Amino acid sequence: MHEAEPTAQLIDAFVVPTTKGAAVFVETHYCELDAETGPFQLAIYSPMVLSRGEQAIIRSRVEGDLFTNAVRNCQLGNRWFLELCMGLVGLGVFALLVAFLTINYVAIFAAIFWALPFGFGPLAVQALRSVRFRRVGKRARSTLQCGEFLPEVVVGRNGDAVARLRELWSVVESKDQFVDVMRLEHEARFRARWPAAALFYRKLARLSPGHNQASLLRRVIFKAGEWFEPDATPRLIATRSR
Repeated sequence: MHEAEPTAQLIDAFVVPTTKGAAVFVETHYCELDAETGPFQLAIYSPMVLSRGEQAIIRSRVEGDLFTNAVRNCQLGNRWFLELCMGLVGLGVFALLVAFLTINYVAIFAAIFWALPFGFGPLAVQALRSVRFRRVGKRARSTLQCGEFLPEVVVGRNGDAVARLRELWSVVESKDQFVDVMRLEHEARFRARWPAAALFYRKLARLSPGHNQASLLRRVIFKAGEWFEPDATPRLIATRSR
């Protein structure tokens, strides 16, 4: 592997244990990367030696994921000022309607009061989301216009990250207890103190057949999190069997 470029923005990928082998996930949030700052470069943290083919597969998938994320988010905040103005106008109309219905209240207006938030709520949420993620959209457009992904893969050398990864692998290497995904999630959260890895194992558990039996409320909450946080969860990149 090569040394990291001085101006490169490193995308950290971790080879972590699973119940059937190993998996690779990316902890870096793509929404925080700015192509105008410098090129992107993949840094792999792994306790085992990866072949050039494995490195190439991981790199290609991370690169594809990065630009797919940019395509998905490039419209965020593109018209934030216009949407903010529309939200303010909607808020003003909402306030006038509430004042009118309050002053001229009759029993039938009670039903209209309940309907008003559903009519104006989506407009206000869209305006707030556009303003909040305008920088995310700007970075995404910059990635599509001038983003460069360096072909060389480097070894991750952050000391804290290496220590957390060793703690996780020691769980499966000790073989003193039965290891499942929930045990790995618990160890990642409390032993390695690695929230991103714990979140990754929760996402991995969702891919299991049991997740399909989850309640409708949990699935709605998960989708709502994706709406308000466009790049919130670590991504499963590849798996490797023992």
